[in-house]
Amino acid sequence: MKTRYLLLGAILLSLCCFTSCNDNENLDEPDPDVIWDIYPFNINIEVTDAEGNDLLNPETENSIANQGIKMIYRNKTYKKDSLVTDEQTRDILVRFYGLQTYQRKDGSYLLAIGEFYGNRDYDNEYIILDWNDATPKDTITFSHKFWWENQEPESETTVRLNGVETDNPIHIIK
Repeated sequence: MKTRYLLLGAILLSLCCFTSCNDNENLDEPDPDVIWDIYPFNINIEVTDAEGNDLLNPETENSIANQGIKMIYRNKTYKKDSLVTDEQTRDILVRFYGLQTYQRKDGSYLLAIGEFYGNRDYDNEYIILDWNDATPKDTITFSHKFWWENQEPESETTVRLNGVETDNPIHIIK
């Protein structure tokens, strides 16, 4: 009888050992039991004159908002506000809208380029901005890295304006 209890105890103990924490758990991958919505990102641009006046505001003196601003991305030209959509959804669906104008809550305007997938890597992508006013074109380059760390999504975006690293939103003075 004693042997029976010892054998049963040994079996239970070995089961506990085999079902303990998995040391091979890869923390550099998402938890398979968690569904993640990874937000897309945009490259944002604010444009002012030397005095700080918002040149994307159509009501500002010397505004550039309606002069035909365009961008070239992956050998395709996008006119400002040419891919506008009113479609609303609660899903996070990444859609490339080209070059769009947005008004912020504070009333200022910015240009947004995107959307870009937040869960993909981009390496030295470049965008050329044509202001359509005989001034030099500006070149934006960006890189975006995405990875998993401790089963959490991580990302980093680097943006350059004409070769100089800058913040997002990019501030251009014209």
